[in-house]
Amino acid sequence: MAVKAKNTKTSEKASTDKSIEVDEKSNDEVITDLPVETEIVTDDKPDIDPDSQYKTVLVGQAKTLSAKSKSLIGFELALNTDDKCRYLRMTANSNGGLFSKEWVSLDEVFALLEQQDLDKPFKSSIFKAVIKGGSANNVSFLSAVFRAEDLSLILKSEKSQFLHMVNPLLVNQRDRLSKLKVLPTPALK
Repeated sequence: MAVKAKNTKTSEKASTDKSIEVDEKSNDEVITDLPVETEIVTDDKPDIDPDSQYKTVLVGQAKTLSAKSKSLIGFELALNTDDKCRYLRMTANSNGGLFSKEWVSLDEVFALLEQQDLDKPFKSSIFKAVIKGGSANNVSFLSAVFRAEDLSLILKSEKSQFLHMVNPLLVNQRDRLSKLKVLPTPALK
């Protein structure tokens, strides 16, 4: 239903010819004179895999920090073909807890661990500096991965199962991990 709206001020004797459509139930104005976009723009670029520059060198699983839990955290260590550095990410959690799958620079992890005192235990929270995801589980899960036998960057403290010590053989672990070769992948059909 179209209604002509009039200016009701008594000092002005002007009226408008603007037609508006009124919904009788809600008395809200419905605007019908909007331009319609007829051309739809699509991006014809092929989807590029954001992980395509990462080539896997090691895949493993780590036990969580809690002695009561039997959960495993899956992880992947990869070589970035762009910058030739090693990166690690968590890939799975057998218990279903949330975690970030972002790539973490192993160089940043080594730099962080080299700043720690060898004889002083530290908490998982130091790893907040290298992982940015929003889950509170990230640092604990990452600590569990760093404790995994395949990596052994940190060790369990004798004081608490949730405290860590830097592996005194950290330099050896760094050398070993830097020499890992890219795993073969099946050819795509």
